[in-house]
Amino acid sequence: MKDSALVADIGGTNARFALSHNDVLDSKSVQILTCDDYENLDAAFNAYLEAQNTTVDEACLAMACPVSENISMTNNHWAFNCKSMQDKLRLESFKVINDFTAQALALPALKDSELIKVGRGEGLEHAARLIIGPGTGLGVAGLKEVGEHWLPLPGEGGHAALSAVSDLDIAVLKELHKTSDFIYWESILCGSGLENLYRAHSALAGENNRLKDFEITQQALAGEKVAEQALEHFCELLGRAASNAALTLGARGGVYIVGGIIPRFPEFFAESKFREAFETNVKMVDYLQQIPTYLVVADNPGLIGASAALHNPLV
Repeated sequence: MKDSALVADIGGTNARFALSHNDVLDSKSVQILTCDDYENLDAAFNAYLEAQNTTVDEACLAMACPVSENISMTNNHWAFNCKSMQDKLRLESFKVINDFTAQALALPALKDSELIKVGRGEGLEHAARLIIGPGTGLGVAGLKEVGEHWLPLPGEGGHAALSAVSDLDIAVLKELHKTSDFIYWESILCGSGLENLYRAHSALAGENNRLKDFEITQQALAGEKVAEQALEHFCELLGRAASNAALTLGARGGVYIVGGIIPRFPEFFAESKFREAFETNVKMVDYLQQIPTYLVVADNPGLIGASAALHNPLV
């Protein structure tokens, strides 16, 4: 067995490859390849190893798609059978995990400098943790310590029904119901979801504006009223979704926010109604106040988690 293993975090557009030494990510080896430039995984895999002038016997891939023996990427053309791909790549060990499984497994390895704490609370050392992240979609997963290892608890919480609480929630929900019969958390807590939320706020303001998600955040930070209201509501609703999931999981170890959206505006997020919404409840206020919430600002959590998964017998 060789000293290094290959790890990857593969999404719809880009594939991040790196080497892992003794299950620890070598951050200097990270290389980002564009998926459209390669016919399938093996071509990108081999191109990366050639650039690194090395070979490996083991690999762990974190992929943004449902994981089974036959992989078909949700947002790019890559597709393969795991056993056939392992044979083609001549690997002794070949793991394929969901991208949020990798995100969850990264948590124990994160440094304090890679976390921004939002609000109060102190986590219990051995308690379950929750990870939730708006990006292209809304990922939700848990993590539980089991003996000497960490057990990821994958789920599809992003597709749970949205819960409306305030008058504003109800008004927005009515707008969203004009185009969809069923509104779930991912309908408003992801990139396209922020666009949906902005359109609803624009309609409630007597306008009919449409913006891309990055334009909404830019205008909100510049003080444009409707965009700012939509982004504030986005953070508030994320707080409620995180609260619901934390109560369900019993995430006394902490709640961790990941994904590509929130890190664009960490100061706005920290001052938003996220934490207030997270703590809002009738009977469980004290319970929720004790749970810390963090924004993850690590560079490559998916690769860190894939490294942690390499020899974890629970994954």
